[in-house]
Amino acid sequence: MKNLPPKICLENLIKIYGDKPRKALKLLREGKTRDDILNLTNQVVSIADISLKINQGELFVIMGLSGSGKSTLVRCINRLIKPTSGHIYIDGEDIAHVKEQRMREIRLRKISMVFQQFGLFPHKTVIENVEYGLKLQGLEQVKRRQKGMETLAIVGLEQWADYLPSSLSGGMQQRVGLARALATDAEILLMDEPFSALDPLIRREMQAELLRLQKDLHKTIIFISHDIYEAFKIGDRIAVMKEGKIVQVGTPQVIMTHPANDYIRAFLQDIYDARALLQ
Repeated sequence: MKNLPPKICLENLIKIYGDKPRKALKLLREGKTRDDILNLTNQVVSIADISLKINQGELFVIMGLSGSGKSTLVRCINRLIKPTSGHIYIDGEDIAHVKEQRMREIRLRKISMVFQQFGLFPHKTVIENVEYGLKLQGLEQVKRRQKGMETLAIVGLEQWADYLPSSLSGGMQQRVGLARALATDAEILLMDEPFSALDPLIRREMQAELLRLQKDLHKTIIFISHDIYEAFKIGDRIAVMKEGKIVQVGTPQVIMTHPANDYIRAFLQDIYDARALLQ
């Protein structure tokens, strides 16, 4: 895997919200801070010149506090949000600048997304939810039902296929959301705080389930989280964001032993405190 080119490569990615993004972009390139730009232009810099490489088969966690830009970043990667400037290469193709028709094809076949609030259709059965992406791909009914059932079996929910989502617990609904993302055989999974709405015990079970699935499936996963325990448990590498920028990237071990600055050390304090209590 180390000899392969990166699956995803972000170059100088910038996203600015507001009606005058070009004016704000000029100020950002002149070195103005996010607060300066907000005060001068009333534009919000959500992503401030991020460059990042994510390897094939990597479970890459992007973490940060609310407002750090992490959810905007993951939505730029599948162009649910269009970046103001920069490049997003997936398998060498710059999707930041492809036409919308091509982007729809990429979303259908190469990228799937799992949302925090499950995103299931309440009026469709579990199996109909899982089949949804396959239906959009044009797969015939018999084949998509077979694929849907196979994917439900992977997450242990095949016996719930004909139930409505409202019959399932929160953790089970999130498994359905995960199955829907897996059913299309997308190479890339984008997961935006998918377990944060779950109770702590169910959340830990879903983290373990994700690691189990990843061991077998070897997807390229970008996982958004604000929880350092979650990031350290599941991430091959972690990027920590603050105010639209990447503060540090590294393995959990590297970040733990070589924090880049006081901001990272503050993030790690709960882990340090927990270790001290156990001694």
